[in-house]
Amino acid sequence: MDDTVKKELDEHVYITKERPIMFETLEIKTASPFKDLFQVKPGDLEHIEASMKAKGFEFGHPLILWAGHNATVVDGHTRLAAAKKLMFAKIPVILKNFKDEAEALEFAIESQVNRRNLTDAELIKCMTELDKRKTVGRPKKIPSDEGISGGSAKNTAKLLGISRAKVERIRAINDHASDEVKEAVKSGKLSVNRAYDETMEARKESKYKDEAELYIACQTALEDGFCGMIQARVDRELAKHPNIRYFAKDIAHIRQTVIEKLDAELAKLALDAEEK
Repeated sequence: MDDTVKKELDEHVYITKERPIMFETLEIKTASPFKDLFQVKPGDLEHIEASMKAKGFEFGHPLILWAGHNATVVDGHTRLAAAKKLMFAKIPVILKNFKDEAEALEFAIESQVNRRNLTDAELIKCMTELDKRKTVGRPKKIPSDEGISGGSAKNTAKLLGISRAKVERIRAINDHASDEVKEAVKSGKLSVNRAYDETMEARKESKYKDEAELYIACQTALEDGFCGMIQARVDRELAKHPNIRYFAKDIAHIRQTVIEKLDAELAKLALDAEEK
């Protein structure tokens, strides 16, 4: 690499005018998250490679590298792959400054959105990386309105070129879907809408199951509590008055009184349940 270019790259001093320069191809690096967002498609690679073979690497379509970050590609991975296959020694690039990784990520995504519609697999990858770098946390609920850098779902939707509803669906998948469902969307085997529906259905079934288990647990605790109180009260009576015993008619009267009072109290539970 030319010493002057290396100095400019290392010291972040280049890019005031963002003019393309010729850069040694083998010195250009790729790294996450940028290299993972958009898959290099064989058909696109072949098309670009054929164009470069016929016309060369067009100076008007340079790669975008992050200045001061080890010549890392932010935009242009397919063009770089084609240039390497054709063994171009140098290709045009722009060394661009970004204040942080979040800004560089937004630039990479916006560049792709301006060229084409993103697939669901690409969208969920982008959303995952964008939300990792948000500066304001968002609650784990549906729908969620917090986005990257404290922005809203509306701003994120605008960046990705999709509806706000789809942003919220993707966030619901990221927050609540199983790992298998997430991977199915990322691999293109499952659409966002289908993954969202499956996730919400699974959450609904889980909720019903949890509520049923809670209902049974509360009922059992209530029954055990009543039985425990009666047993404790009888034991205390026997300990306090060991010589006193009740006739059958007295026991029947106590039983009837207790049942009547117990029914009255339990009726409150039934009434509350009907009101809810």
